[in-house]
Amino acid sequence: MTTTGSSIRLARPEDASALVALQQALDHESEFMLLEPGEREPDPESVEARLAGCADGRDPSYLVVALTGPVVVGYVDVTVLPFTRARRSGYVVAGVRADHAGRGLGRALMESAIREAGSRGMGRLELTVMEHNHRALGLYLRCGFQVEGLRRAALDVHGRRVSEYYMGLLLG
Repeated sequence: MTTTGSSIRLARPEDASALVALQQALDHESEFMLLEPGEREPDPESVEARLAGCADGRDPSYLVVALTGPVVVGYVDVTVLPFTRARRSGYVVAGVRADHAGRGLGRALMESAIREAGSRGMGRLELTVMEHNHRALGLYLRCGFQVEGLRRAALDVHGRRVSEYYMGLLLG
């Protein structure tokens, strides 16, 4: 799939270094990511192993990436637990570089991840979003997610307590 000068596809093991670089950049440029700068493992080896497991079916999870040329500029990670009772639900984490925001890339990534979930027979996607992250909250609502609850004062961000919405999308 191509949108706004970027291509969107499932991540491959060879994307591991670029994906780690993207996540580290997002940790620095956005207060909305869960990890603080420096908390993320910088070695792409474990990400490469995870992506290999996703590609060969050992791991039911998947990642969708957006590339502008050879550069990964956004992603949606859908983590699926390996347990029989939980295999139809995926937990979503998403991020797009600030210099690519506002161009429809987040929506295209999310729609691609939702289509992939449907093609895999999944029944539910879920995520959390910081209460004051209005841009992401709007995106998730436009993509069909609904607020299912509020995790009051769930995080500490720059010395202040931040609440998160818990959101879910049922996939038919």
